[in-house]
Amino acid sequence: MSWKEKYADKLRTPEEAVKVVENGDLVAFGANSPWMDCWALTSALAKRAPELRDVTISGTFSLAAEVLLLGPGTEESWKYLTGFCMTPEGMGKLTARSKQIDLIPLSSFTTDLMAGPFRQKLTRKMVPNVLLITCTPPDKNGLVTFSAHLWGVRRLIESTKLGGGIVIGEVNDTLPIIPGGDNWMSIDAFDHLVEATPLDFLSMVERLTAPSPPEEEEKEAVICAQVAELINDGDTIMFGGGRIPMKMGPFLEHKVDLGCHTELVVPLDLMKRGVINNKRRNLVPGKTSCTAVAYATKEEEEYVDGNPLFDIRDLGLNNHPRYIYQNENMVAINAPLEITLFGEIGMERVGRRYFRGVGGQVEFILGTLMSRNGRSIHATLSTAKTPQGVVSRIVPQLTYPAVSSIPRQFVDFIVTEYGIVSLLGKTEREKANELIAVAHPDFRPWLREEVKKLYLD
Repeated sequence: MSWKEKYADKLRTPEEAVKVVENGDLVAFGANSPWMDCWALTSALAKRAPELRDVTISGTFSLAAEVLLLGPGTEESWKYLTGFCMTPEGMGKLTARSKQIDLIPLSSFTTDLMAGPFRQKLTRKMVPNVLLITCTPPDKNGLVTFSAHLWGVRRLIESTKLGGGIVIGEVNDTLPIIPGGDNWMSIDAFDHLVEATPLDFLSMVERLTAPSPPEEEEKEAVICAQVAELINDGDTIMFGGGRIPMKMGPFLEHKVDLGCHTELVVPLDLMKRGVINNKRRNLVPGKTSCTAVAYATKEEEEYVDGNPLFDIRDLGLNNHPRYIYQNENMVAINAPLEITLFGEIGMERVGRRYFRGVGGQVEFILGTLMSRNGRSIHATLSTAKTPQGVVSRIVPQLTYPAVSSIPRQFVDFIVTEYGIVSLLGKTEREKANELIAVAHPDFRPWLREEVKKLYLD
C-alpha cells in the first residue's frame, strides 16, 4: 500500500477520531505551543465532556486545551496537568488551587528519568493512551514535519506507540516547514489523521501583544543596553521569555558573528541581517539551534519556512545541559519575577498567583554556567505594578507561598535599570548589599531594615 493510500485510510472527522478516548484515559497534547494547537480535535473532545469521567489531560503549552477544556461543568470529566500555563483560564484555576488542575514542576531533561525503571512504580502513568498532535501534510515520501515547533513530539509518539496508545494527527496545510534535524515522522506512526481548517493565529498574536507603557519602555531600554554590555562578539545566546530577553534584538545590532542556541525565542531580524550567523559557534557551526521557533508576523513565518539555517532538535537533546554546555561563550538571558536578598530567583509565581511555568530556563542556566566562558543573566525592571500598588521585584524572601525556581548558588548576573551586579561566588552579605544597590531607591531603606531581620547585616 502506498503512503497516499495509507493516508486516505487513516482520515477521520475530528468527532470520529476522539471517539477512541475512554473513561480513565491519559490524553496528551504534544507540547504543541499555540502555533501548533489541535483546535479541531480539542473542540471535538470538549463536546464529549458530559459523557467522559476521570480522564487526565496533559496539556503543557496548549492554548486550545486550556481555552476549550477548562470550562464550567468539566470538573468531573477530566483533571488537567501542565508544566506551563498559557491562558487566564489555566493560570486562574492554578491560582485558585482548583482541584481540576495541577502544575508539574519538571525540567525537560528529567523526563527520561521519570520514565526510568527505578521510578515507574512510584509515579503516575506517563505514557498516554491517546496523543493529539498537529503536523504538516506529508511530502512526496510520506513524511510529515512538526513545522517550527518540534519540542518532545518524536519521543512522545514513539513512547505512545510502544505503550499501545493511539496517535492522532491534525494536519494543517498552512504551517511553515523547517527541514532537517529531528523534525520529521512517517505517517505510519499515526493511527488516525484529521484535516482541519486552522485558526488565524498570527492575527490573534497581534491582538494579544500589547506594548509596554511609555514610562516602562525607557527603563527597559536602559536594561537592554546594559545587558548588551555583557555580550561579546562571537557569543552564543539563549533568549528566554519575558520582556527584556524578547526586546534585546535592536541592542545587539552592532555585535559581530553572534550565535544562537535557544529554546523558542529567536531574534529573527538579527538572523536576517547576518548579526546572528553562528560563524564562530563550535557546536553546530552556521546554524541556530532550537526546539521551536516563535514567529509573530507573516513576514517572519515566510522567513522560517524552508529555512535550512535552523537546526531543530528534540528538546531532550536541545535543552539538555550536557548539550548546551558544549557551546563556548554561551550566554543565557532570562527575566525573573522576584529576586530575594539571598539571591534566589522566582520565575513561576508570586505568592499564590501563577504567571507561567519555568520552561527551559533551568536547563539553559545550568548548561550556560558549565560552558567555557559562560554567563547567565537575569534582567528585569526593579519594580512591578500590582492591584495593591507598586512593589519591589527585589525582596527579602519570596512572597509566601511562592517557590524558588533557581537556587541562589546558580544565580549569576542581575540587571535592573539601576545597574549590573554579579552574584556568583559572593557571600550572603555581599549578595544582599549588591542587590539593594540595584533595587528601586524607594525600596532601599525597607530592604536595609529587612537585612537586619534576616541576619545579613
